[in-house]
Amino acid sequence: MTPDTDFSSDERSRTDPDLDAPWTYATTAARRLSLPDEIEQRLLHPHHCQRITVQFERDDGTLGVCDGYRVRHDRARGPFVGPHRYTSELRGDDCAGLAAATTVSAALAGVPFGGAAGGVAVDPATLSRDERVRLTRAYVARVTGVGPDSDVFVPNVGTDERTMARFADAVADRVDGPHNATVAGKPPAIGGFQEISRASGQSVARVTRDVLEADHDRPLSDATIAVYGTGPLGATAARLLEFRGGTVVAMCSDRAGLTAPDDETGLDTDLAPSYLQRPGTLAEYDDGTMTGTQNVLERDVDVLVLAEPATAVTAENADAIHADLVVEGATGSVTPGGQRALEDRGIAVVPDVLATAGTMIAAHLEWVESVGRDRSSEARVTNEFDYALADAVDDVRERRERCDLSWREAAYSVGVSRVAAAHEVVR
Repeated sequence: MTPDTDFSSDERSRTDPDLDAPWTYATTAARRLSLPDEIEQRLLHPHHCQRITVQFERDDGTLGVCDGYRVRHDRARGPFVGPHRYTSELRGDDCAGLAAATTVSAALAGVPFGGAAGGVAVDPATLSRDERVRLTRAYVARVTGVGPDSDVFVPNVGTDERTMARFADAVADRVDGPHNATVAGKPPAIGGFQEISRASGQSVARVTRDVLEADHDRPLSDATIAVYGTGPLGATAARLLEFRGGTVVAMCSDRAGLTAPDDETGLDTDLAPSYLQRPGTLAEYDDGTMTGTQNVLERDVDVLVLAEPATAVTAENADAIHADLVVEGATGSVTPGGQRALEDRGIAVVPDVLATAGTMIAAHLEWVESVGRDRSSEARVTNEFDYALADAVDDVRERRERCDLSWREAAYSVGVSRVAAAHEVVR
């Protein structure tokens, strides 16, 4: 399914993540659950789609013009919340798919949010610091429906806590209530949690260990791991998996990869990501061998973590995957065809909506404090994060075993049923 707004003129590059996939999975779940047609239609169409023109002044005095988006999927369970991206490949349909996935992820996490997603189609690497500030303020000036009780923005690809701080400042005169609560993932100096900057990676690491040990009967301390993608999510997940006993034997950025000398030694997950982000320095890394990204993807390991926001596993290359467990840390990195091919070979795939559900948990904890409803210590935040994430995995596991479903089918079944239940009570 696609949003009602026509985004058909937007182009997709070959390696873009398959962000239409969440609609496929949500449709399958809705049909499996035999939902009333009225509720099914609400779930399979976005609530609201915005496409705006974002104009900002460049440092040389010329005018930069970019497409901006915000798609809000479903608000039955609470305010919208979701990622805000700066990436040159951004399309409106991508935002719709991300918003739908965020709705499901929030429902799995047990937090009272509905999904949204958006951003600006721009390459952030081409922007100076001042241009990023002006771009963010220009976007805020055009987008509508922002507020602590209506739509909360979370950093994602190409954005960070500074972007969120600028966003909150720019929207201050336009919203009722605490303007800092319009964003999560902001700096601690203005009420953010240090935890959320690592939440996605921490969530992936926590879910990976849980599934590996409980469902594959393999202690993390005995597991070999390949991490495809070394952005904040991949780097954090790799460090935490190593810290908890796993051996990371291969890592790659979008340009180059590193493999460990053997499965016992592993890579230094504190150092390897920084080298991979600067491929020209890889020759200086002494404890690994430079390789191509495809070799990391195809490494014979116990766990493959997909952390790069790009299509990684398709029907065409799934036969080359040699991991026992694939953990999808980035939405759309496994296509529906790739999912089926992996399942046919007995390779389990933990979907993004479950693997990164911790992001929604952390966003909710920060939002609750920002709107003045509670104050939490760092220890309490960590405990609540861990318990909520463990509950999410347990709920999906129970549905998977009871209904004989894959991890993805079970995750969407649980998430969609919870959103449908919220719609049911107001019918």
